[in-house]
Amino acid sequence: MNLNTLNPRIRTILAAAMLTLVLACGKQDTQVKDLAQKAEQAQGLQTQVQQAGQQQEQQLAAAGVKDVKPNPETMQLTADQKALLEARLKAEKGTGTGDLLQAILDKDQEIAELNKKVNSLRALLPRPVIAKEGDNHYALAMSFLRHRGVSEGKAKDLIAKTNILEKLEPGWEVYHFYINGKYGTSVSQGHAPLSPTESIKQAKLKTEGERDEAIKKGQDLAQQLDSLNIEKQRVEADIAALRQEKTGLMDQVASLNTLSEKQKAKLNSMHYIVGEQAKLEQDGVVVIPFFSKNRMGPNAKWARFDKDLPLDGLAEPVVLIKAADLGVTKIGKVNVVPGSLIKDQHYSISYAADRSSATVKILDLDRVRDDRVAFAVTQ
Repeated sequence: MNLNTLNPRIRTILAAAMLTLVLACGKQDTQVKDLAQKAEQAQGLQTQVQQAGQQQEQQLAAAGVKDVKPNPETMQLTADQKALLEARLKAEKGTGTGDLLQAILDKDQEIAELNKKVNSLRALLPRPVIAKEGDNHYALAMSFLRHRGVSEGKAKDLIAKTNILEKLEPGWEVYHFYINGKYGTSVSQGHAPLSPTESIKQAKLKTEGERDEAIKKGQDLAQQLDSLNIEKQRVEADIAALRQEKTGLMDQVASLNTLSEKQKAKLNSMHYIVGEQAKLEQDGVVVIPFFSKNRMGPNAKWARFDKDLPLDGLAEPVVLIKAADLGVTKIGKVNVVPGSLIKDQHYSISYAADRSSATVKILDLDRVRDDRVAFAVTQ
């Protein structure tokens, strides 16, 4: 598997598992292994030099020596600096400052020994490439192999079998080994302020921090989502209630409209009843005296006048009275109640030749609009 196809952070974390970047176990040439081990040892010693140099600077500051700084490349004191500290040591003999100065001189000797070992190991290693800003480990490895006549396809295959750092810091020393068809690579700190191990560690901590932050944001977003879902459910419930209320109101409006239309039709109709005169008189609906006008009886309730004759849109509405509907053989006469309705002015009546029916034509619509009229039939 080519690590270059993985997420950069994953590649960085995998790189932390092994500082010396060499071929997979069991596939390395012995010489490559040996060189890689030496590069690893040089890296470890270089790290010790850096750490010792940092301690030396701290001790110089504690001793109040501000005009002496170690060589940034070797972390050692120059001959003049050592002579200056030795002179101060004699002046500060037996004091706490003197002990610090002695520790600094001892540490300088220790650093000198470490640098000697580093240089001896580097003498056995090939010349490293000093990484510059923007350098890419994979590109450096490809360039190294291609300059040694390795085809691009084989170079990719060899590099795929090694662990390649995602990022190189300026000053890091990049070693390449190609022996007997085997390729290996190693990266050491060189004179850079940060070692590859520390850089990978910081990248891992950053990745873990970003991961933890992402997890926390995810949890916060999940809580927000839960709250939004609850709010959504409440809003949906409110919307459903409003829709139901709207439906109810629309039904009421429809009912009111229907009622209004019915009432309008009722107001623009003549309400009438047709029956045998004797029965209507017996029920108290009409009163038909011999010497006065016909009139409504005491039981002429509105509910009894259950037939409506619409008057809108009709020039002369008619009421057809059939003898058969009344259970009689023929119609002798139709008395119109109330008597205030004048024949041939407010209405007219015509009879069939066989008296099987009578037709009442309304002449004055406004006179009977929304009013009661009884048609009392005699044989």
